[in-house]
Formats: sequence, structure tokens, C-alpha cells
Amino acid sequence: MRRRFVYDPATKSLVETAARKSRALHFIQPDLPGYQSPVTGLWIEGRKARREDLLRTNSRPYEGFEQESKEAAKVRAAHEQKLDALAEKMAHRAWAEAPERVRKVFRGR
Repeated sequence: MRRRFVYDPATKSLVETAARKSRALHFIQPDLPGYQSPVTGLWIEGRKARREDLLRTNSRPYEGFEQESKEAAKVRAAHEQKLDALAEKMAHRAWAEAPERVRKVFRGR
């Protein structure tokens, strides 16, 4: 461990100062090992290539079964919502394009 000294004019000698907390040093994270992409089959080497592969294949990192189940439920709900909106839009269009005699039948007149 590094020690620090200061000059004391009263004793005319170097005196060790109280230890200070060491500063945090930069952490250099190693690059990811290469692997074969499960979607495309291409070789992926490093973090940048991994990010690009995830964007290119419209994928996301695996975060465990519980999180993946939640994400799948969100995707299913969004898909059902889109289908419901499309069905409603088609029903309104069909009603608007239906002849008046058909509308009368559905109105009960």
C-alpha cells in the first residue's frame, strides 16, 4: 500500500500522514468471447457485434424465464389489441358500406 509523508518544520523530519481512502480506479471490462448467433448462424465476436446482431435480428438479450414470460405476455397483449382494433375498423367500414336495406334488418325495422 502506498504511504504518504509530509515535512514537519517543528521536528524537521518527514511525518507519515493519515491514510486516505484510495480513489477508485477505472475498471476495464474484457470483451465477450465469440459465439454463433442462434438466429442467423453468423459468428459474433465482441460487444459491438452482439449489439448489431440484436438490432439486425430484432432480438433482445435473454433475461431468465420469468422475465421472458412477462415479455411474451406483453407481446401477446399488444398483438391482440392490434387485432381488436383492426376488427373494429373493419366492422365500421362494413357497416358504412352496407346497403340501407341491410342496415334496416340489423336495426330491427
